[in-house]
Amino acid sequence: MTPLLEYVAERLGPRLLVIAPGDRFVYVANWASNDISAFKVDSETHALRPVPGSPFPAGTHPRAVTIGRTGRRLYASNWDSASISAWAIDPASGRLEELPGSPYPTGTNPRNIRFDPGHRTGLVANAGDGSVSVFAVDEESGALRPSSEGPVPCAPRPRSIMVDPSGRLALTAHEQTRLVSAWRIDHDRSTLVPCDGSPAPAGKDPRFVTVDPRGRFAYAPNQRSNDLSVYRLTPEGFRIEPVGRVRTGRRPFQVLAHPSGDFVYVANQKSGSLSGFRVSEAGRLDPVPRSPAPTGKHPVWPTFDSEARFVYVANRNSDDVSCFRIDPETGGLGSLGPGVEAGSRPRAIIVSSSGRFAYLANARSGDLSGYSVDPESGALRELPGSPYRAGVIRRS
Repeated sequence: MTPLLEYVAERLGPRLLVIAPGDRFVYVANWASNDISAFKVDSETHALRPVPGSPFPAGTHPRAVTIGRTGRRLYASNWDSASISAWAIDPASGRLEELPGSPYPTGTNPRNIRFDPGHRTGLVANAGDGSVSVFAVDEESGALRPSSEGPVPCAPRPRSIMVDPSGRLALTAHEQTRLVSAWRIDHDRSTLVPCDGSPAPAGKDPRFVTVDPRGRFAYAPNQRSNDLSVYRLTPEGFRIEPVGRVRTGRRPFQVLAHPSGDFVYVANQKSGSLSGFRVSEAGRLDPVPRSPAPTGKHPVWPTFDSEARFVYVANRNSDDVSCFRIDPETGGLGSLGPGVEAGSRPRAIIVSSSGRFAYLANARSGDLSGYSVDPESGALRELPGSPYRAGVIRRS
């Protein structure tokens, strides 16, 4: 199950929180208090208790966290101090110890850090100055070494950068534009080389790029043209090619690609819905049964369970979570009932690799909601002691 957890947490995340491999620790980026909260997961109840020494200082306004491939390193992007902080994770206690040289400088307003599957290269999209910072990753320590060639210039306001499953391509959408960029990752030189066809045309105001787990296609939701751009990828030939665009609901925010590659799901913020599509071999998207499915108000960050049988969506403006069962044959969405209560302004939900529990970051109330996951029905039930205080996660 670990590869799927990495797909959900690393390639679609990092979010504002992450569960360490082995489901033993949870880490949360606290935007307003400039630190990282660390929790240990109770092996019996899955309730959370603070790790000694938590919260741990970070840079100014950390916006996202991610864990390295080995599960022994944690990284956070610091929005207003233009840097990446990095720590070693103590395997027994979950305590964080800052790595040598941390924090590592980036461009202005770094979004987050992504790694290729081999964890050789780290990439950071810098929204403020239109660049991508590239780092070589030390295999032993996890420390980051900035590219000697400096940040790679790109189109304005790069959003979250993504890496394809082969580790050869990196992609990013440029918000407030009509562009998506793709590069070949040169691991030896720690730099990026533009792909043929890049930057590729998109709709109006594309946001996050999601890469097909099979490496065939990429998807970018266009917030102001209310559609989804589809691209064909050729990692061997280092090429990106537009396939077409398909209508979604209003203000599509994020795309979730099923691990099979056969289905994609889009959270529509203004419509309060989740759209689902079946993907043909040619990249054509056709609506799945019961799509779009109603959610709560302003849905963000759809997330699969560990086996991709269910999908969960945090609803920012109705303070709850919508839960759906996925038909494995058709990709159709079946509601599991009314929204499950969350804290104020829920931002991101993530499910453990075991599939037995989930945690949700609540931005306004500054805490985490914890849930057990019914293995048969997918239903969520609040854990003992939930919500768990985590500091101010983000100002509303």
